[in-house]
Amino acid sequence: MPPKAKFTRDQIIDAAFEIAQTEGIDAITMRKIAKKMNSSVAPIYVNFKDVNELNEALMERIISISLQLLKEENSVNPLIKMGKACLRFAMEYSVIFRDLVAKNGKYMQGYDVKMMPTLVEEMQNDSQLKGFPVDELKIILLKIIIFQLGLSIMAANSLLPEEFNKQDMMDILSSATDDVIMSSKLSKGFSNDKRN
Repeated sequence: MPPKAKFTRDQIIDAAFEIAQTEGIDAITMRKIAKKMNSSVAPIYVNFKDVNELNEALMERIISISLQLLKEENSVNPLIKMGKACLRFAMEYSVIFRDLVAKNGKYMQGYDVKMMPTLVEEMQNDSQLKGFPVDELKIILLKIIIFQLGLSIMAANSLLPEEFNKQDMMDILSSATDDVIMSSKLSKGFSNDKRN
């Protein structure tokens, strides 16, 4: 009979998340989590067969946080909403963010698969993007992601000029988003009106 779990899966994921926030995702080990929880590793292995399974659960938590940040943004433009949420994640969880974008896609593989449909669905409901087929929306989204990841990496690593505040980042993100949409509309022969 397996030993009784001393901790819940969520408590273990919480501990893993705390380690990831300060030391990075690769720093997570069963021993480190046990130490953080003042325990042996046995209760952790009751809930997770290995660190890979734990990291999968951690990625689910990270995706959940990302979706929550996306819901909290109030922009009507889904691309700007996504960019703002990404910037917030980069600034609030900078160590995890750096791991997500700098580890050869090691952690982002599952993230993209889960987030892309949600983002494309929001884009389909945006009047500014009406008339674009799903494949074109994915290209527009990729262009915006490339820009916003670059901006977010700069924010997470404190590489922006000191006087460049959060509002400046939002303004440049909004401007770049408008430029990508306008360019896509012009190349498809759509109207080039901009949303206010």
